[in-house]
Amino acid sequence: MSVMTFSGRLVGLGFPRRTVVSLASVLVLVTLAGTAEVVTRGRIADRIATAAAKRLGTRPAVGLGATPVLWQLARGAFADVELTADDVAARHLTGLRVDAHLRQVRRSRKDGTVGSSTVTVDICSASLVAGASAGPAESVVVPDPAHGRLVVHIGRAGALAVAVTPVLDGLTIRVTPGRPTFAGRPLPDALAKKVTARAGRTVPLSDLPLELAPRRLQVTDDGLRLTLSGGRAAFDA
Repeated sequence: MSVMTFSGRLVGLGFPRRTVVSLASVLVLVTLAGTAEVVTRGRIADRIATAAAKRLGTRPAVGLGATPVLWQLARGAFADVELTADDVAARHLTGLRVDAHLRQVRRSRKDGTVGSSTVTVDICSASLVAGASAGPAESVVVPDPAHGRLVVHIGRAGALAVAVTPVLDGLTIRVTPGRPTFAGRPLPDALAKKVTARAGRTVPLSDLPLELAPRRLQVTDDGLRLTLSGGRAAFDA
């Protein structure tokens, strides 16, 4: 129903014309404001996604929170920008899922700032296998959250197994292997040393964007989850 038709029906019902005109004007303004909100929200989300894709290597979905974007623009800051992306590649790993919350995001023509940020990175078992460049191709990683470890089964039958424990040590992830087993039995010392020498590794987490720092590393049912956070930081707009 158009605003004119709606106004005509109100006049026909006995409402004063001045009241009807005022109500119609309000309806027009509300409609225009709603349209402007949708259009502006879409354009800003598109710009943020385009900028983030340059670093992530894939285009993320962007959320701008429940607060109207027009109000956030008037204040000069976005309260909570959420970026969600799959198939992100970083640090010799692929297929990562990233969920980032950037708070109090301010932008200028040249750069911008965030008040704080929280990022979770989910690394699935398949990504862990693909990222282990020194390991054999026929490997399977089985997460063991109850013991905070990953069990790597090597070979077609997976009879050779090495339990590795990933821990967060400052700005480094350290992966420490346990004693390897074959068909459930511990390997002899000499052979065990050769296997564990290839299983241990370190992953540096320095030089992260937005001055992020790792806070927590946990083994999940699907692989690993790394949680990072940071305070006020600048970024290239």
